[in-house]
Amino acid sequence: MITVSEIRDEGARLAICCPNCARLRYLNMDRLDPAASLEEVAAGLKCSRCLEPDVEIRVMRRDKQTGFWPAESAR
Repeated sequence: MITVSEIRDEGARLAICCPNCARLRYLNMDRLDPAASLEEVAAGLKCSRCLEPDVEIRVMRRDKQTGFWPAESAR
């Protein structure tokens, strides 16, 4: 299982995505346990907009052409 520290080491970020309201927000990885797996991180989260408890954790990487991070979004 991949951990928070492994994601940080490869220069990626974590985002929470809500399947109910489609909100995508980046997580502050400094607040997460570096040894935690993605499943462990997801288990303690819920959507701050609609309070959906079954959220997805996504590993986000910069766009190789532009260098920009994908934008946070909502419907």
